[in-house]
Amino acid sequence: MTTEVSIIVTEPPKEETPAVDDLYDADQVGASLDRDTLRLWIAKEAQRVAKDRIDAQMKLLERYMARGASFVGWGLTATIGLSAAWRLHSHPPYIWIPATLTAAASFSAALLLWPRQWQISGDQPSYLGSLLFETELQYRETLAQRDEQGIKLNETRLGWASVFMKFTLGLMAAAALSVAVIFLF
Repeated sequence: MTTEVSIIVTEPPKEETPAVDDLYDADQVGASLDRDTLRLWIAKEAQRVAKDRIDAQMKLLERYMARGASFVGWGLTATIGLSAAWRLHSHPPYIWIPATLTAAASFSAALLLWPRQWQISGDQPSYLGSLLFETELQYRETLAQRDEQGIKLNETRLGWASVFMKFTLGLMAAAALSVAVIFLF
């Protein structure tokens, strides 16, 4: 009969931590634990994210403008119809109120289409040529900062578009309600 002896380990084995040099991969630019060496990657990623953000902002502006163009058309049609009914003397009293509201809604919607400053993604080659930096990192950081300024500019434009859309919707709703009230009473 043999007796087995097992070793009782009271503390876990210590794992060897790799040296900092082992964490660095020379094939990858900036592959290290040091945040400063990640600046190039961060700048590239910032440019990529900024492009995606500007493209999304552009899609939102296009939707606002499409709705605005639709409201201009419908608002002008309603204004002309209500104005014609008012001028033909077969109108109910106060038909000028919804005519005025639809005209104001059309004007508000037209302001959505008014050209304003807008930043698109990408830069002109002449701008790149005017920069005098020594490293790719400096170029990319500058371009990423420029994109960030463009995003803020676009957010201002989208904020105003939202305000005009709310005015337009409110005025069209008020016009519809006023027509209902006029014809019901």
